[in-house]
Amino acid sequence: MEKNRKMFNRYVFLSTFARNLIELFIGTILFKAGFDLNNIIFYYLFVNIFSFILSFPCIYIAKRHSNKILTVIGIIAFILVQIVLNYVKIKIWYLILLAFLYALYRRAYWMSRRYYTFQVIDKNNTSKDYSWVSILNQLALLLSSYVGSLLLEFVSIHVITYISIMLLLVGLYCVYKMDFEYEINKTKIDLVETIRVTHISSIISIGCYELQNVITFLLPLYIVIYVKNTYTAVGIINLLAQLATIICVYLYGLLINKDKNYLKFSIVFLLIFKILQINTYGILLFIITFISGLATKMYEQSFNKELLLLSKNYEFHNFNLLYECTQNIFRVITVAILLFFVNDVKVMLYVVLTIIAIPLLVKFKTEVKTKKSKVIWHEKN
Repeated sequence: MEKNRKMFNRYVFLSTFARNLIELFIGTILFKAGFDLNNIIFYYLFVNIFSFILSFPCIYIAKRHSNKILTVIGIIAFILVQIVLNYVKIKIWYLILLAFLYALYRRAYWMSRRYYTFQVIDKNNTSKDYSWVSILNQLALLLSSYVGSLLLEFVSIHVITYISIMLLLVGLYCVYKMDFEYEINKTKIDLVETIRVTHISSIISIGCYELQNVITFLLPLYIVIYVKNTYTAVGIINLLAQLATIICVYLYGLLINKDKNYLKFSIVFLLIFKILQINTYGILLFIITFISGLATKMYEQSFNKELLLLSKNYEFHNFNLLYECTQNIFRVITVAILLFFVNDVKVMLYVVLTIIAIPLLVKFKTEVKTKKSKVIWHEKN
């Protein structure tokens, strides 16, 4: 277990650093290349449509073959994303191709990484272990996004591609050094049954939480349109947000080991400072961004503590498919609303934040409706 945890932590750092040299800036790269806001939202809508479709074959590969194979697919897909970004074409087919590759990377990478996370975290010390994973993730985000912004602004996207490929290959080596005991599991994938035994309030909480990904995609566009049209502006603002999380995440991780639920408080905290972030400028924007980073991580830590408890009820692949389908359906619906009814990135951010607030009206339940189901985890499965 200790060896797996060390290798996984190295993989998290290396892969996160490699990805976020450029991932944060994809929308900005497209905008600067000549695509308008509607084109970029169109691309992002297809990312989420493809993500939903690809969830099913990715689950099949993980269950029938190996999560390590899924990791390889994800890394290859991301390398292809970077290569395609090196040669932008102002064509709709280009956006659809980029969306497909990005969706394939996102589903394969994150579905396998979620599996590794749940395998290495000690169920008796969930918050502390997750905090270490989160700190490594945030440290990589802190360093890579700012380095990426400097390379994009002053050097070349080609250099980023070379660096990223090397780091991803080393990270892949770490994955193959992990050794999990494979258990034969005859439980069939049944999405309908998994939904049936899950409380609707938990599904709503998962879907709304994952809309933070939409905020992450839109915020750099907001910065280049309303604040300053440079990659470094995006990099600096992201650096401040990530710095806040690194300082505070581990202490907060220790705090939520207690029998208290901070989920709704963290949602309110997040909403307040995200709204302030898109309504302030100058030095005040940097201060608000720093606090907003703390709010974001507080929400993530609180949510993931509940999510890990919920996941223990299920056969893992059924739970993973439920999570993937929920997040992608919520994103598709939300992004479709933005594409067809909103034409200003600031208003888009308000709409998404409003939807994220919905879980304030419901309770995230970490238990299932019944234990008598074929998708529920039993000791002898």
